[in-house]
Amino acid sequence: MAIVDLEDGVSRDRKAEARKAARELLGGREGLSPLAFVRINSPAGAEGRADLEAAVMPQLAGVMVPKVGSAAQIEMLDWTLTRLERACGAPEGQVSVLPLLETAAGLEAAREIARSSPRVCALALGVADLSADLGARIGPSSPLLAAARAELVVACRSAGVGPPLDPVHLDLLDLAGLRAEAVAARQMGFQGKACIHPRQAEVVAAVFAPTPEEREWAERLLSAFAAAEQEGRSALVVDGEFVDYAVVARARRILRLPDQGQAATRSQ
Repeated sequence: MAIVDLEDGVSRDRKAEARKAARELLGGREGLSPLAFVRINSPAGAEGRADLEAAVMPQLAGVMVPKVGSAAQIEMLDWTLTRLERACGAPEGQVSVLPLLETAAGLEAAREIARSSPRVCALALGVADLSADLGARIGPSSPLLAAARAELVVACRSAGVGPPLDPVHLDLLDLAGLRAEAVAARQMGFQGKACIHPRQAEVVAAVFAPTPEEREWAERLLSAFAAAEQEGRSALVVDGEFVDYAVVARARRILRLPDQGQAATRSQ
């Protein structure tokens, strides 16, 4: 996934220039991921509305929405996107929405936001603004980060949308720290991690992609389970591990993962 950033990555006096460049980039799609998202400014303001007018076209996969604090914000955005899709000839409902939760209000409303529209594909966590909003320093080992991650995982799962995206790692030279954060996020149930530079994407992709050993385990387990079901059994032991439907679901999720893990890279 590639995310073209029109929000914090662009100074106020260059917003119009950035919108023009984003539209040209999306229209040409040269060198851009098939999953092309745009991070807009708040859709409640003039800049955000202009971002949507410029970005919504048949080539756009979705929009990342900053500082979402309520389901009502996404419901209104859904209506706007439908109007813009009809105007440009894009299929209605094509543009997905990736709400970025980076305030206390957003975390509190995470479950309602995840259910607010069929367009919501997942939730994303933003730590820099959340730290400022809470007046706290949220580091990699912070209990607040663990709590926020857990809330997003539960919200996404209960709403039936995709697993969430972890925040960016701001130190471009600290690839070891980036990898440690990605490993922790994957263990908590995240599907990927946002990146602010292409050099980070390779590390993140490697962490979130299933290993050959995980794939082999999943394939072996599903084969054994299929054979057991034909015999009328729904529980068995594979490699010393008790297997039931919950374990089977985990194996199926592994095999549905892409060969390259989900690294969302912002372009600015």
